[in-house]
Amino acid sequence: MSVDVHSGYAWAALFATLTAYIVVAGLRKPISFLPFHTACNAVLSNVSQTTRLVLVRILRQGHIPAHISFIMDGNRRYARTQHLKATSGHISGFHNLTRVLDWCNALGITHVSVFAFAINNFTRSADEVEALMDLATNKLRELATRSELVKKHNVRICVVGNRSMLSEEVQKAAEFAEEETKSNTGMQLNICFPYSATDEISFAVQKVAEDVAAGKVRVEDVDEHVVADRLQVKSPDPDILVRTSGQVRFSNYMLWQSAKHTHIQFIDVFWPNFSFFHMFCILVSWQLARRQIFHRKA
Repeated sequence: MSVDVHSGYAWAALFATLTAYIVVAGLRKPISFLPFHTACNAVLSNVSQTTRLVLVRILRQGHIPAHISFIMDGNRRYARTQHLKATSGHISGFHNLTRVLDWCNALGITHVSVFAFAINNFTRSADEVEALMDLATNKLRELATRSELVKKHNVRICVVGNRSMLSEEVQKAAEFAEEETKSNTGMQLNICFPYSATDEISFAVQKVAEDVAAGKVRVEDVDEHVVADRLQVKSPDPDILVRTSGQVRFSNYMLWQSAKHTHIQFIDVFWPNFSFFHMFCILVSWQLARRQIFHRKA
């Protein structure tokens, strides 16, 4: 009797994932079972597209987050493990981003934000910064004009951050990507580049001060909503914030937006290795924690 190996992997993966879902759901508490990845990620990396679609359907039986945000950390360390240049790690990270966006679209997530370049990254070596700027210029134009993901799913690109710190060439690439996709009505992709939360908040406070001085806003009306309206990220607060690479810190990213009810997940995997199974586990964890999160919010 012949055996379809890939089919066997698919059913094994499905069984393992459903079992994990049922066991954790039975606990009825907001925990993360990410250590389970070590045992099962190798299996899910071989599953078929059909199986992933089944798992997406399972997730969509529950609540789906409106906004998920990623600190895409670990590209350089990934490159070192592969004996490659740092630039190659960033390229691998971009390729994985397109896969993650495809999963997010299939799940029905309407807003995705990514921390592509921090303001303090300008302190890195001149060669690496130049390589990252070149990569950003090329990939922004590629996303806007040649990306099947953007075309197929009608993705709108928004570049968020302090553009005055970018060269004219990179600024033009950002403007081009936004202009080319501004009429798209699908998922909104916020590319934070170059960005820091304190810079964003400072900019918002400065705008509030200018509006008060111009008589557009009364001092007594200034509250958190007035400040929030002037933040650079024009999306709902993130439901989930994911940081890869095992580092447990925010690195000055979306501090204002993540302060209330965001479900935080720090996972010990480099961004280029972030897999569908990691995504599945994170979403299950959020679904289980959601009731308590929103109860605390209320």
